[in-house]
Amino acid sequence: MIVIPAIDLRGGRCVRLLRGDPGHAVVYGDDPVAMALRFEEAGARMLHVVDLDAALDEGDNRGALLSICEAVSVPVQTGGGLHDLHDVDRVLALGASRAVLGTAARDPVFVGRAVDRHGDRVVVALDTRDGRVMIRGWRDAAGPLERFLPALDSAGATRFLVTSIGADGTLEGPDLDLYRRVLDMTERPVLASGGVASAADLRDLEALGVEGAVVGKALYEGTLPLAEAMAAGAGDGP
Repeated sequence: MIVIPAIDLRGGRCVRLLRGDPGHAVVYGDDPVAMALRFEEAGARMLHVVDLDAALDEGDNRGALLSICEAVSVPVQTGGGLHDLHDVDRVLALGASRAVLGTAARDPVFVGRAVDRHGDRVVVALDTRDGRVMIRGWRDAAGPLERFLPALDSAGATRFLVTSIGADGTLEGPDLDLYRRVLDMTERPVLASGGVASAADLRDLEALGVEGAVVGKALYEGTLPLAEAMAAGAGDGP
């Protein structure tokens, strides 16, 4: 399993939200590139960069994404505000290794077109709350997970990133039941996100069979030291 540090960008700064609420943002740094280099130096084999401004239709942080991609040698996967193929093309051209589709992924036809063009460089994000897939910056419900995931799997999605919104930013542990359900619905690789607070949480996720875990607040708050997190990730990475 690979451990993927998260860098969420809002107004050019590194922030973390509580359960996806922009009104509960904590700033952890003004230099995203320095943060990315810090994670890389600690042994990260991939970075997860989210453009919160783009996700909320409040501008974007594409310049910061470009700077991160130019500064690090590890792969960067990025999401937030990728509404069409042009947006996907653009972030990949900036140097990202993977494009994460969120709101736009509610359309299986679009997912199929994106995968046809970019293959496994496309990741389908399913952000869930109370069994429903949430879109538009986690503000609107699109429908039940059990309806969305199989349709997107059939459309050709090569990898899923599943976030438990209720656990995100809480440091209360991942929603293991959610990932059991997801893994029962697909043979595709699954990345987990939300709630990780310790190396024990990472081991629990690994035991379930997820491909990797995106970790944010635990790294910034120090409940999960960087070196310990990197050591907890088994396997050879992407």
